[in-house]
Amino acid sequence: MKVQIRFATSLCLALVGLSFLPVTPTVAETSGISGFSGMDNGKYCSNAGFSCHSTEDITREPTVRFEGPTQLDPGAIGNYRFVVTSGAPETQIAAGLDIAASSGTLIVVADQQTQLLEGELTHTGPKDNDASDEAAWEFQWQAPETPGTYILFGAGNSVDFFGSPSGDLAAITTVMVNVGDVQPTPTATPLPCAGDCNGNGEVAVNELVAGVNIALGSATVAVCMACDTDGDGHVSVSELIAAVRRALDGC
Repeated sequence: MKVQIRFATSLCLALVGLSFLPVTPTVAETSGISGFSGMDNGKYCSNAGFSCHSTEDITREPTVRFEGPTQLDPGAIGNYRFVVTSGAPETQIAAGLDIAASSGTLIVVADQQTQLLEGELTHTGPKDNDASDEAAWEFQWQAPETPGTYILFGAGNSVDFFGSPSGDLAAITTVMVNVGDVQPTPTATPLPCAGDCNGNGEVAVNELVAGVNIALGSATVAVCMACDTDGDGHVSVSELIAAVRRALDGC
């Protein structure tokens, strides 16, 4: 079984080597980062190939969520809140964020330690957890004038302030907002466990192979919808990496 996992992992990483150069963020993570909200093929800092995440067994993934309206009038401004709950509050005592929108305009709210960076909302510095082991930011989003369903993408990175990535870990989620005369979506929709085709909470070697086959075009996304974490009908290299991580670390 270990040999099979190593084989599947090596196969996925080989695809990465053929397809991409290493990703290096242009802005220091401590003062905010854009492009890692999960909007770009599910890419966020725990699967994007640079060190703002941990590989240690003791590190626990935070839970992240949006709070706010899922129905707005065209052009209306909604008030939202993004919350990161630490999975290891004894060490992960602060957090950062990156939020993007499929359309519309993100708006900074005063005194929230946030900024707009390349059209995305991110932190100006890590925010301390409160008594509930949560860090939260308020922001606004102005809906487009065109009716339809739009998506807010959010990534939260829970950190330990030790100055290295070894104790930090991130998580992502989305929320769909219906603008205009569209049936509302009642709750936020978290992304699935990447690669867990049968929904049993584990990613097996055959599921990794299914993801590779979809990425290569020899199988359709219908074979394993969980590999397509952003729902665009394709499986990208970053989605394969996410699936490998889940196979090794669990969902």
